[in-house]
Amino acid sequence: MIEAAALSRLGLGVTGPHAGLGASRAATTRLIHQAIDLGVTLFDTGPAYGRGEGEYRLGAALGSRRRDAAFIATKAGIHAGGHRDFSAGAVEMSLRDSLKRLRRDHVDLLLLHGPAPEEMTDKLIRRLEAFKARGMIRHIGVCGRGAELDRAIELGVFNALMAPVNDQLDEAARQRLVRARASGLSVIGIEVMAGAARPSGPPRSRGDLWYLARQIKRRLRRDPPAAAGAAPAEGLAWALSQSWTDSVVCLTTRPAHLCANAALVDALEQRPATS
Repeated sequence: MIEAAALSRLGLGVTGPHAGLGASRAATTRLIHQAIDLGVTLFDTGPAYGRGEGEYRLGAALGSRRRDAAFIATKAGIHAGGHRDFSAGAVEMSLRDSLKRLRRDHVDLLLLHGPAPEEMTDKLIRRLEAFKARGMIRHIGVCGRGAELDRAIELGVFNALMAPVNDQLDEAARQRLVRARASGLSVIGIEVMAGAARPSGPPRSRGDLWYLARQIKRRLRRDPPAAAGAAPAEGLAWALSQSWTDSVVCLTTRPAHLCANAALVDALEQRPATS
């Protein structure tokens, strides 16, 4: 498990619009600095986002002045360009490239990005533990949503899981996260606002255009629409109120939304958790 003091309850995803045309590099930098000023220390990114652009932007924004204020989680296994390779050698190369883009000599949390259970081989686990021994990473985890998380819990070598945490989870998914927390793993929630309604009206920013393009792409693929969920603030509150949730990562391009999320987290800290 990751020490509670190391993880802020609210994290910022430097992914999606922050790894492409949805936000300028300057806008991403300003949002990262604002997040730190609001008490956010957890930043999530990965080489698959914009062929490493998310990592590059995070590293540049932190620079030397803000580096010690951040807990950085990045990923391996789904590499720049979407290439999938969980071999020990490929994961090591991915990590070394990530460190260059992040301008760091280590990452705080390296997450295997959606591995199949059989891809978490003994050789890969030994390589990850070697990274820890050499100081290249401080914690290891798995990001996913199904059987790969069950396997990660069974192996007993990981420190954290990153998985969807929202009120649309079925009972099996909820019990998986309860079991993970009981087994000593930190649980970092993503997709906490899944199904929440986005503001109506024409796009007002590059970020709005990015979300609109993603919505159109999903419709063209005929992906099933998400069920109508809670309002964004209610979704965030629900995720953080679960006793098995250590932190949640939210994605936004708007400073006002980031402020509102941080204020809600501060208010929730005064409430008891629910199971």
